[in-house]
Amino acid sequence: MITLPDAFIENILSLYSAEAGYFFEALQQAPNTSIRLNRSKFSYAFENETTVWWCKEGRILKQRPSFTEDPLWHAGAYYVQESSSMFLSAIIHSISQEFSAPVVLDLCAAPGGKTSTLLDSLPDSSLVIANEIIKARVPVLQENLIKWGKPNVIVTHNDPKHFQKLETFFDIILVDAPCSGEGLWRRDAKAMEEWSMDHVRLCETRQARILHECIDSLKPGGYLIYSTCTFNQFENENQVTMLRERYGFEPKLIEIPEAWPISTSDAFQFKFLPHKVSGEGLFMAVLQKPNLSNHAHKLSKHAKLNFLPKKFLPAITKYLDQPDLFDYFIENEFVFAFPKAMIDVYEQLREVLYLKSAGICMGKFDKNGNLIPEHALALSVHISKTIVRVNLTAEDARIYLKKGTLIPKENWPQAWCLACYNDLPLGWMKVLANRVNNYFPSEYRILKDLS
Repeated sequence: MITLPDAFIENILSLYSAEAGYFFEALQQAPNTSIRLNRSKFSYAFENETTVWWCKEGRILKQRPSFTEDPLWHAGAYYVQESSSMFLSAIIHSISQEFSAPVVLDLCAAPGGKTSTLLDSLPDSSLVIANEIIKARVPVLQENLIKWGKPNVIVTHNDPKHFQKLETFFDIILVDAPCSGEGLWRRDAKAMEEWSMDHVRLCETRQARILHECIDSLKPGGYLIYSTCTFNQFENENQVTMLRERYGFEPKLIEIPEAWPISTSDAFQFKFLPHKVSGEGLFMAVLQKPNLSNHAHKLSKHAKLNFLPKKFLPAITKYLDQPDLFDYFIENEFVFAFPKAMIDVYEQLREVLYLKSAGICMGKFDKNGNLIPEHALALSVHISKTIVRVNLTAEDARIYLKKGTLIPKENWPQAWCLACYNDLPLGWMKVLANRVNNYFPSEYRILKDLS
């Protein structure tokens, strides 16, 4: 039995008096587990589970499996994501059609669930900048986006104020703001222990600062999506009111089917309440910046990238199924493939922001001019079908993922190979006559004892 804070109870009673009893009862129930399938990495995972109302790739599971033991999770076949958060896909489908090649900022991106939702919901011609403010959370963001395998994403580590230098740069900005976390109490008791009205007010102040510092970088007519995982009005509706009254933002109406169990009275602010949805608590609002100016951001002069010399291209392009879509450059000895249509945007961003990764990290050359391939290349959705692959059994896949020792089979070719499970790459290995060199990254390996 969860003992709810008195101040929280009082506030919920004032907001939802007619349904507060159902609300509090639902908070005592165990949370559901849900996942979102990667549409670019087909598998039969969870094919018989219930589909999430607002996301055709979302699944609500009957029970929680051990994801760590599932090679498909490591391959990026799906992402473990709270089902309410998947509503972002419905919003993006409603607004992205207004842009041919949108540049999108996910300002508070870690651990990457909403970033991967953006990548799946936006056109392939788009570019997503996944920024994480807290340095310690950047590695998990990078890991999850490497698994997802999309090339049209840049990971950055910057304070929101740094984006003020990019005036009218982005078509869409998602602010999934740090909040008091009331909507997560069913699965995170620590969030409730840290809760107080003082903490709520602190979050409210921090959210207002973050919003203020990113507004100038949104284009006139662009969309701001504001989201929290909390219930109170201070961090939710009050912030929306502030955006409208102080900055002139207008509501963007999103049509949703009446059957969806989402609470909304105005079709631009959406609340996910525990007694109505199977997921956790969420607030999401969609606003449009007033189109008061024709001013558009112009790319300034910048230092040119160190593009890969043409003579080295054949050693790189053979790894990709559509190599002409990319430009290739070298940063810190590593070769990167980046969508050619967005290379000017990348060059501009690297002058202003602290970039952690971009596009596909292909690898680096050895002393003989051969590419030592990187893990990100193995998991890219653009990895060539001609690359030698070895399909592992479930047992061997788990040994590989623990960075254990595999015994080469007779039918395994002696070469650099993609270690795969159900035809989905897990990473690289090099098969030799009497042993297998396991190149799965040590920082991603399974640490727990497996059943």
